[in-house]
Amino acid sequence: MSLSSRPKPFPAVEGLSAAAAAAVARLPARAIASPTRSRAPVARARQLAVYLHHVALGASLSACARAFARDRATVRYACAVIEDLRDDPQVDGWTARLEQAVAAQRDMVCRLMSEMEGATR
Repeated sequence: MSLSSRPKPFPAVEGLSAAAAAAVARLPARAIASPTRSRAPVARARQLAVYLHHVALGASLSACARAFARDRATVRYACAVIEDLRDDPQVDGWTARLEQAVAAQRDMVCRLMSEMEGATR
């Protein structure tokens, strides 16, 4: 299959990674979206959300920075923190499952949006 004939991946869907990270951390999603620095559990959940947005949803570091109102260095640091935590096989296992779940949810939402768009034409 040539590069031009490959289907384009679905775009990142706003809020999916934050909602997933908040749910796993048992925090309200608004805590993840807070523009201020937060206590450690919220900061770790936000790092996970940024990581999922970048890795599972394929958003660029710049897009992650815009989505989470952070700078690129902070996004890069968040991704590095989660990658380091993944050295633990247990953390790696649940992070991989969470990545798959977020990507699958994004795909489902995008397909539904496409269907709804087609139905209104």
